[in-house]
Amino acid sequence: MHAVDLEGLSQPLAETLGAATDKLERDLKTLVIPEERSAARGEVAMLFHAQFLLDLAEMEYTRAIEEASLARWHYLRGIVRMDQGRLLDAIGDFSEVVRQRPKDHLALYRWGSALAVMGNHQRARAVLLRAELQTPESPAVLAALADTAIAAKNWELAKEYLEKSWEAESSGQVAYKLGLVWRQLGDLQTSKEWIQRRSSVAPTVDDPVLLEVADRSISPRFYVRAAKWAWERGDVDDALQAYRFASNMAPNDVVIGLGFAGMLAGLGQVGEAIEEVRRLVRENPDEGSVWRRLAMLLHPVDVSAALDAARTAQRIENDDVSGALLAAIAMKARSYALAASTYEELTAMDGDNPYYFYWLAMARLADGHCSLALDSVAEAIRIRPSWGEAHVVQIRATALCGSLLIREKARGKAVALLRKQSDTDIRLTLAFAEMSLGNLGGAEKLIELERPHPDAALLAEALRRKRLPTLPFAAESSWWQPEEIKHALAENAERKERSK
Repeated sequence: MHAVDLEGLSQPLAETLGAATDKLERDLKTLVIPEERSAARGEVAMLFHAQFLLDLAEMEYTRAIEEASLARWHYLRGIVRMDQGRLLDAIGDFSEVVRQRPKDHLALYRWGSALAVMGNHQRARAVLLRAELQTPESPAVLAALADTAIAAKNWELAKEYLEKSWEAESSGQVAYKLGLVWRQLGDLQTSKEWIQRRSSVAPTVDDPVLLEVADRSISPRFYVRAAKWAWERGDVDDALQAYRFASNMAPNDVVIGLGFAGMLAGLGQVGEAIEEVRRLVRENPDEGSVWRRLAMLLHPVDVSAALDAARTAQRIENDDVSGALLAAIAMKARSYALAASTYEELTAMDGDNPYYFYWLAMARLADGHCSLALDSVAEAIRIRPSWGEAHVVQIRATALCGSLLIREKARGKAVALLRKQSDTDIRLTLAFAEMSLGNLGGAEKLIELERPHPDAALLAEALRRKRLPTLPFAAESSWWQPEEIKHALAENAERKERSK
């Protein structure tokens, strides 16, 4: 691949374009299908085109065409050549597009317009009429046909086309031309009225291909794309720098800012990620998603601040996502009354979600409302009968506050669960059930097998005092952590491992 001269460009622009050309060079070593190689080259050409680096764009479009003569690259190279003033070459490209795709109205329009600029109005009209067949209400095509009529001094036909164009879209350039045509037709008053509406606004060309080019301009979104390229090739520093460029260019863009913060957090730079989100909060104080992300980043290091952020998010967007996060962080902060009231609201919003009923039960247990917790966990099991964790909670809660008959049934359920899956949690759950029925010896045997598990220590202390624990799980148990918290903790652990 030929080296690309990026001298004279700003450092961010040169670095970004250099990264794109480097990626192209790597890709070309593995791509063998001509169309794929052409697409790879064309993508870089569009990138140059978007920055108005027309010579570089024309060169890469040409290389893309040499790989595979695709209409897309001929069309865009034709646009570039028009901008360079190379009308004959542009006409060649547009005519090639039409040869490949005879009904391509954009290529027909561009071809006809180039012919008109060259002064070949008769040929331009023939080509533009073909474009009109495909898009009869296009203001740009109608205005271009009016130009050919004006060149032929056919004022009535020109007026007809211009009026149709104006009807389709009020354009200042069309208004000015209508004024000139009315003057030729002898109506000076109408001419004056139209000329007063003149402006530099041209008729719109709905060109999705050029919109794709524009999307590749060096903009915040482009730097996000550059960051992803760098990340994929393992250049972490380049990825962070590209994201910083994007964030600096669009300081209030929530998507960019949260993406940057996510990359920082993923690299273990949690402090910087928090600062980035705090900056976003200052720029977007009424954006719930920013407050939610701040809460998620804060809760491992400052649960009180995280709870405040989650409250703000829930106040801004009173939806299930914000509510679930607030309730989860409230559980971690041991603000169990807040967690319970929030989960109650969530069950009212979504009465078919067993997760909310399950965590309402856990919050009520932690807050000392065992009987209410039994009702909630029973509802979770009704909605999702196969949820093993919910059955464990139900058995332990029943041991704490259920009637004798219910406690006997709970012990039977624990025995049945143990037959299906013998693990520590279920064995200790059976120990709870045995203790609730006065079988302290049986409970002690089960507990001894599981030391030094925190729940085993909890039960052992209860046995020593000869009374049941007040809670179904040890205070430090992960059973008190909703999935939102567990997921964040797992991510933190992964980050620490990566940073070693």
